[in-house]
Amino acid sequence: MAAHLGVNISTLRRWEKKDVFVEQWKASVDSIQGSPERTLRLLDTLYSKALEGDTKSAQLYLQATNRMAPPTVTVQSNRKTAELSDEELDSLIAAVAEREKASRNHLKVV
Repeated sequence: MAAHLGVNISTLRRWEKKDVFVEQWKASVDSIQGSPERTLRLLDTLYSKALEGDTKSAQLYLQATNRMAPPTVTVQSNRKTAELSDEELDSLIAAVAEREKASRNHLKVV
C-alpha cells in the first residue's frame, strides 16, 4: 500500500495511528459497503429466497452470517511430507477425500 501511495512504510504506519486517518478510512469503507440498513435488506432477501428453495441464496446467507464455515481438515503425521512415499501421501489424501465425501452425503438437498 505504501508503494502504491508513493510513501515510506513508516509514514503509512504513523498515519494509521492518527484518529483523523482512521475516521476517514472507516468512512471510506462504510461508503463502499453501504449502510447497515442496506446490508440487512440484502440479508433479508437472501433469507426469503433460501426459504423458497434457492440453495445458492441459502449458502450465501449462511456464509454471510457465519453460520456455515468450511470444515477444517487436520492431517497429522510424525514425519515431514517430504519424507512420505507417494503411496503414503496418496493414502492420506484419499482418507481426507473419503471423509469429505461422507460428510457431503449427509447434506443432500431434497
